[in-house]
Parts: sequence; structure tokens; C-alpha cells
Amino acid sequence: MEVQVVESGPCRRSVTITVPPDKIRHHVDEVYKSAAEQVRIKGFRAGKVPRKVLEKRFGPELLAEAKEHLINKCFEEAMKANDLTFIGEPKLEGSDKPLEPDAAFEFQVHLDVRPNIELQRVKGIEAKSMPTAVTDEDVTSGLQQLAEQKRTLKPVDEPVEDGDFVKGELRFKQDGVVVHERKGAQLNTGIPVAGTDPEVFKAKLRGSEKGSKLSLEIKFPDNFDKTELRGQKGELEIEVREVMRVVAPPIDDALAKQFEFESLDALKQKLTERIGEEKVARNQSIIEGTVIDTLLRENPFPVPESMVEGQKKHMLRQAAEQMKENGADEQTIAAELAKHDAEAAKEAESKVRVFFLLDTIARREKIFVTEGDLDVELRNIAAANGVSAEQVRSYYQEHDMISDLRLAIMERKVREFLRNSAKITDTA
Repeated sequence: MEVQVVESGPCRRSVTITVPPDKIRHHVDEVYKSAAEQVRIKGFRAGKVPRKVLEKRFGPELLAEAKEHLINKCFEEAMKANDLTFIGEPKLEGSDKPLEPDAAFEFQVHLDVRPNIELQRVKGIEAKSMPTAVTDEDVTSGLQQLAEQKRTLKPVDEPVEDGDFVKGELRFKQDGVVVHERKGAQLNTGIPVAGTDPEVFKAKLRGSEKGSKLSLEIKFPDNFDKTELRGQKGELEIEVREVMRVVAPPIDDALAKQFEFESLDALKQKLTERIGEEKVARNQSIIEGTVIDTLLRENPFPVPESMVEGQKKHMLRQAAEQMKENGADEQTIAAELAKHDAEAAKEAESKVRVFFLLDTIARREKIFVTEGDLDVELRNIAAANGVSAEQVRSYYQEHDMISDLRLAIMERKVREFLRNSAKITDTA
């Protein structure tokens, strides 16, 4: 068997396989022999059906089976002999030709292969470490954010500020005559009444107080209750009945209890721990990103186009599903995906490039994911979700997600290795 491997592009190979007649005849003979042992034809003993009978009854089917098996077997032999590992789905060419017992059979396989990455170094990459100590300002900011989560709308005896709400009565006038009224209206400085100038509306409302009467021009909108006035000009009078403001509660023990802590001190302690963990994690991520960016810059390499395209499709499919869950229609989804196609392609290429870099480092440094690593990860997931580790394992197995989990663990271990191997300098 003759095999020719040609580099047809970055991470792309074209493999031409020529199968000699004697190998074809031998393989066809084996298929007929196997069929003779399995086929049951009246008048012949099991395993004794003559080949001519088989050729007459099942010739085309058996030759098609022989060709399929021959292609698969020769392809496997060619991959092994040339130390090739393909990625994705190989594309077959020339397989539609018939098998001729006295002629060679030639076919081609086009496939993507792993990039060849020769790393000059992986240790001692320079990176900067950010401060991770938790300051009083961090805790104060965190408490303020928690208080903001418990904001409520309350009446205030103060002038209207941006963001405030106003309860009042609206009187729509034309030529000084009230043509329509709307009682109990709730207004906001940032949301003008339809038909008014947004800036004028905001300026009029801002600074007004309970009891204030405001007047401004309006062009009655197309959905105005009085159809005969739609599109005409008039006057809008607003009588402020109440000023409402979104108010955060005081930062005290009562606030802490809303978050199920006994006291403000207990909340502060937990918040300090959480902020500290977040700072450490963010700093580690920055260091890892710096090292990876440096390695990619120092070691440029091509990536398989099929993997990039597959990753892009996966990302866009996820985005489409998210938009659909949020109520977007098919036309809107299609337009958004088209708008972000180039951006998705760039991000997909980056993800694939990082994958091959980390995978190469794992192979080079002999970083593996053990069963123990997997067990710990499953237990952590179980603890976070309040279920047993066996339930989590069963779920991941049923949904064919164990390999993805192993990949995530591997990436984390390689990133940790790079971080620990980096030359880190502290910043003030």
C-alpha cells in the first residue's frame, strides 16, 4: 500500500492512499468468506454457499461492504504508519469509485491535525501581582452594595432629584381648556410623558416639590386617548402630589439580619473573607493571563480551521439559545448573530489557540488528571448543590460531560503550574 502525505494548509493534511490489486482481492475474498459463513440459502449447507451464488444474489452489497471496510482499514494503517492524529471529521474523496479486482484503488482523505508547538520556555515568565489585602474602603463599598440591594421606594419632603419618582395628576389642555385628565400618574425624571421634549420635561420636574404645578408644551401622541387630538399641539399641566425616592436602608444590625447574619460585625467578617477570596482569585487570573499571553506571543502557531469554526458555531448557538430564552424572535436573533459573527470568530480562534497551548504544556510537563482529581471535583460540585457525589457523577455520565469536566480540571492545573512557575513582582 502506498501512502502520500501532503501539507495542504496550516494544520491541514491531504493523504493519498493507493491500495494494490492483491490487497483488494484479499479483502474482497475475506468479505465473501464471512458472508458464506453467515448467509442461509435454501439448498446449501451453512458455510457452503458457493461464491458465484453469493455474487449473483448479493454482489453489489458485498462489494460496497468490502470497499467500506477496506477504506477504513487502510486509513487506520496510514495514520499509524505516518504517526498522524487527526482532529474533527476527515473528508473523504474518491470513495465513490468501484473496486476493480485487477486495478489499484486510490482515494484521498483530507484532515486537520494538531499544530506543532515547540515552546522555548514555560517557566520564569514575568508577571505582576496586584495587592490582595482587604481595605476598610473595600468593606465599606461592599456594605453599600448590599444596602443598595435592599432599597425601597419612600416618600420624601424634598425637591425632586434625578432618579426620583413623582405621583401626581396630569391635565392635558388645548386653548386653556382641559381636554383630558389622568389621576394617580407616576412619573420619573428620566422617562418623559409621550409628546413632550425629554430635556424640558426633566428640567421642569427636577427641583419641583409636593404641591408644585408645572406647565409645558406637548404634541399629543399617536396613541393619545382622544383620537381627534392626536398630532395636535397643546399644554400639559402636572400637579405634584408626592415625591418618592429609592432609599437604601442604614448599614446596621437590621441590614445584617436581612442577609441572615446575627450582627453587622458578623456580616463584615464574612464580607471581608469573600472580598479577600475574590481579590486573590482575580489576581491569580491576571497572572495566568499575562503568562499565557506572553507564551502565545513568543510561540506563534496556526490552529485547525475546522476547530475554530466548530467553536464559533458552538458560541453562536449558545448566544441564540440565550436570546430565545429572553424572548427574542428569530429575525432579531439572526440579525444579532450576523452582527457578531466576526467577533465570535476572533474569540473562537483565541479559545482554540489557548486550548492547544495549555494542552502542549500539559504533555510537556506531564500534568495529568487523576481519578482522585475527578472525585474531588465531583464532591465539590455536589457540596455546592446540596446533592451526593454519586448523583453528580451519574448526571455527568448520562449527559456525556465527564470528558469536559476532565478538560476543565486539566486547564486549571496547567494554569496553576504556569502561575507557580512565573517570575512574579509585587506592585504597590
